[in-house]
Amino acid sequence: MNLKEERRRFFRIDDTLGICYRELGEQEAKAFARESIHQGSNFDFISNFDNRIQTLIEACRVQAPVAAELVDLLNKKLNFVIQQLDVDTELIKNITFQTRAVNISACGIAFANERYLEAGTVLQLDVLLSPSDLHVVTMATVVACKKMDHDTCCNQRPYYVRIDFTYIHHSDQELLIQHVVKRQSALLIRQRRERDDNEQYQ
Repeated sequence: MNLKEERRRFFRIDDTLGICYRELGEQEAKAFARESIHQGSNFDFISNFDNRIQTLIEACRVQAPVAAELVDLLNKKLNFVIQQLDVDTELIKNITFQTRAVNISACGIAFANERYLEAGTVLQLDVLLSPSDLHVVTMATVVACKKMDHDTCCNQRPYYVRIDFTYIHHSDQELLIQHVVKRQSALLIRQRRERDDNEQYQ
């Protein structure tokens, strides 16, 4: 890995993403780490399918935009039908994404939280990237959790938690890197346009 690639991994951006997490016990954490190492991104097969579908749709948009739009609509329709099904499974019951303002890089994330989480708590963390709807599933460790000042905190989420990604497959980490770089580029373009507009009217 060259220096440029290494530096990209530590870029941090402010963003709004879907977050879903659950605490892992010691045995669950060991099993998650073991399966992550052996199976990589296939460990969470549903997220892997979603990621693969979205990646292929984006690639198809260049060569066959009409076909890509059709596949995208069919995929969204299928997801809608699945969501409407009254399937009483542990998977469906436990996965609830909440949109949060986050500060994220390829190696960690921070956000306001409704619950206090002890430093050292191990989590299974699912991050839903926007607008690509790609999932990043990782085992993560709480680094710090502090109660925010009354002037800066939200009543529903008074704690600010910082989390490091402990076990993350390289393909998922690359997704995060690409997401961060795209977001950063879009921010720079917007700032440049705003600056040009201000100079134009001065």
